[in-house]
Amino acid sequence: MNFQIIQTITFYFFIWVIKPFANVGLSFTYYSAYIAIYLTDYVLSLFVKECESRNQTFFHKLRKILNKHKPYYGVYTQATDIILDQGYNFESHKIITEDGYILTIWRIYKDVTHPHPNPIIMQHGLLDSSWSWFINNDKKLTLPYILADQGYDVWLANNRGNKYSIGHTKFQSVDYNQQYWDCSFDDLAKYDFKAIVLYVKNVTQRAKVIYIGHSQGTTQAFAYLSNNIEFQHHLKCFIGLGPAMFISNLRSTFLQWAIKLYIFELIYYLGIPYFFVFDDGFNIKIGALCYMIPSIFRSFFFEVTNQLCGFPQKNKIDLNRFGNMVAHEPGGSASKNIVQWMQFFRSKQLQYFDYGSSQNMVLYGQRDPPPYPVDNLKNFIIPKYFYLGTKDVITDTDDLGKMLNKLDQTHMKVEFIDDYAHLDYVWAVDAHVKLYPQILKNIKENQN
Repeated sequence: MNFQIIQTITFYFFIWVIKPFANVGLSFTYYSAYIAIYLTDYVLSLFVKECESRNQTFFHKLRKILNKHKPYYGVYTQATDIILDQGYNFESHKIITEDGYILTIWRIYKDVTHPHPNPIIMQHGLLDSSWSWFINNDKKLTLPYILADQGYDVWLANNRGNKYSIGHTKFQSVDYNQQYWDCSFDDLAKYDFKAIVLYVKNVTQRAKVIYIGHSQGTTQAFAYLSNNIEFQHHLKCFIGLGPAMFISNLRSTFLQWAIKLYIFELIYYLGIPYFFVFDDGFNIKIGALCYMIPSIFRSFFFEVTNQLCGFPQKNKIDLNRFGNMVAHEPGGSASKNIVQWMQFFRSKQLQYFDYGSSQNMVLYGQRDPPPYPVDNLKNFIIPKYFYLGTKDVITDTDDLGKMLNKLDQTHMKVEFIDDYAHLDYVWAVDAHVKLYPQILKNIKENQN
């Protein structure tokens, strides 16, 4: 009882003190930098008129550098408006899960006749969102655009608790509701995956869907299918990018230390409800500061991304767009979900949430949480395609091999991508050359 009181106090302290304080600090930094840059720009403009005719050096070049960073493309624009500006048909749908969570799923397409028989669902990874697939926002580089241009009906899902899927049928205000944030990976697997697939089928009136999952997007599908293998009949084929059934060989140094020190467990048990779920205003300021002072903010947040997700080669990520990226990312997640991923690493298996031996006895009838019955996936017989980067520190070849041994291998293809890290499947500027042509080939093979 005393611990529950501490959790409640910490929860409200985080919501009413820490979060507003962080917003004030970031706002002060943002407006200070904004005023300083524009004031400097104005002062320099007074000199440029006189200097540029006889000395196009220091002031002229400095002003050009400052102007180059304006107007911070995409930072102040809603993610959905950025997609609409590219000329695609766009719809935003709400899905209600069996336990009352409200999910948001985006739909984009070019051809209103939807000529292909199977719609495509794209499911993001941990801490990501539907926007993650649009990071490069270029018709030639972005997989949803490439698919829509070829006539496919593309659906981009969001799991519960990320910035685009915050809502519940029973709770009027979820930001300050402890019950709402009491959701784990088990809930994503049990409710979200099923609800998304059935909703897309119902709206499109198609018999099957093609499923593309990145990282956690594959894991929640594996977990649900292990208990409900007959559900595979709703899927035409399964495409996994950085697939993760096991993460026992996680090679991220930061995450290894976080696991050893129980950092995420401490965050969760102290009552902090979520991780990296930011208000739009908070994200916008971070994005703008990455453009205003890139040597500090862009470098810092790129390093944070590296520590959490591995180290993509810088030439694969368009750092000139990084401010735009973080203006809409990350999507975030409930802290309980992050904790369960740490448990996956420690237990070296895909298992249910570990509540401690006494609570486990009440919920599961045993001291340790049971593993998901992944041996049932030997009956997962639809066509499967998996892609793994050689620099992926979240899912490595040993864990992939362990995963493949749990699956039916009759209709399965595995490809390795040189020098790809865990985010490169979605973020890399050369994915349209090294990865997406193969995905298109997989999809075309399964459209009959």
